Amino acid sequence: MSKSIYEGLLDMAAFVLTALLAATGSQAGVAPTGQRSFYPPGLNHTTFISNASVGTFGGLYTAPASQAAPASPGDAYDYCSMPHPHAASYSLPPPVANQTTVSARLVYLEYLQRHQRRTPYNILPGGENQPYHCDNLHAHLYVAPASQGPAPIPVYGQTYSDPSNPFLATYVNGSCQYPQLTIGGFLDGYQHGRDLRDVYGDLIPSSPDEDGGKKIWLRSSNSALTQESAGGVLRGIWPDHNGPLPLHQQASGIDTVDQGFSCSAQSEILSTIESTPLWNEHLTVTTSLRNRLATMFDADTSSWTSTFDHFADNFQARLCNGYELPCRVQNQSECVTRAQADEVFRAGDWEWNYWWRNNANATRYIQLVEGLFIGEIVQHLEAVQQGTSELVYSHNFVHDGDLGPILGALGINALRWPGMGSNIAIEIWETSASELYARVLYSGHAIETIHGTLDWIPLSALLSILKPFIPEDIISMCQSS
Repeated sequence: MSKSIYEGLLDMAAFVLTALLAATGSQAGVAPTGQRSFYPPGLNHTTFISNASVGTFGGLYTAPASQAAPASPGDAYDYCSMPHPHAASYSLPPPVANQTTVSARLVYLEYLQRHQRRTPYNILPGGENQPYHCDNLHAHLYVAPASQGPAPIPVYGQTYSDPSNPFLATYVNGSCQYPQLTIGGFLDGYQHGRDLRDVYGDLIPSSPDEDGGKKIWLRSSNSALTQESAGGVLRGIWPDHNGPLPLHQQASGIDTVDQGFSCSAQSEILSTIESTPLWNEHLTVTTSLRNRLATMFDADTSSWTSTFDHFADNFQARLCNGYELPCRVQNQSECVTRAQADEVFRAGDWEWNYWWRNNANATRYIQLVEGLFIGEIVQHLEAVQQGTSELVYSHNFVHDGDLGPILGALGINALRWPGMGSNIAIEIWETSASELYARVLYSGHAIETIHGTLDWIPLSALLSILKPFIPEDIISMCQSS
């Protein structure tokens, strides 16, 4: 994205600050817990990765194994269970809180969230030294006739490890699928929903069946992770509801979330993004770490070494579910240190910020990956603007790969990897003068962006921010080289 001169000066100031911290090793680089941990200075520069004094910049990466994660202190960046709107910290928009300024009521909520915590996608090629246990959660999977017909037995998948399976030696023992929601993730989701009910109970219908269900829209990707998270969150919102609810999904081959549709231009532009001097610089400053981890875990393929996605995913999933950082199976004394894990997490944050905010092709990349879904959100908001919608509450259960580009489109000042349960709440308020204003919360607080803090802006202004990221002809864009 193009930057103003003012933004460029801010980036340079952040670069100088981070470089000074790197040179001095000052512990001032470690941020206190709290909302400031969402916006690290210098995230556009590779010194953020190499400066060990930064630590996790106030970020949290641990959670208990079999219970809901405690609320993070000061609503800090908590990768395992990101903050969300809750009564203890929620406040009205400033003009509404100051009742002498404006009188307004909340008329619509568009809510997007990542699934809750889970087991890893990426199993270390050399095998895992700890077994994963998931038999405290039943992964139900069954179908039922919509009207007449016999009721099914509600079967669930019970994973087990057969010791005679020759592939088990280089995999992971236990009773989990990879990935799958964990009991802690389910309980986090349930609390997430209860807190949303506490904050938005005056807007969200007391029953999802109210007015024939026309006031709500529930949407997910095709992933079991998002569907299972929805089950926990929606139970928290409607604790007394009986019966099933429709969770809308598009066909998997053309889904507009979770990169469901085929588009060769996505990988082509990503290759361009990952061939710039700055991208290569970030690989250079992490050479020692990448080589060490690759050797330790027999992970020397490009999928493990070209980005930090796989190592970060593996380490995050362990720490977020009560496990330890990994050790080499062949030598249990060779283990990942916390300093190494912190550097992996900083590098992961840097990559996400680079992909969706800090590269010259970010706008087009967002259009190709998430533009169609952004268009769906804009359609919802325009229907509210035009007074043609009965909806008051839309809830979308998606992935980090969906929230990242949307946060990039909003122009977030610094984009850290959207953690488990990350969420965007787009509130639409109507004043007594029938004017519509928007507020965008990221993980429970007004998002800080290149457009200012989106705490109270005309709905038309928010639409103007988002519309440039909607592709005019995605078919032609995906076919162009």
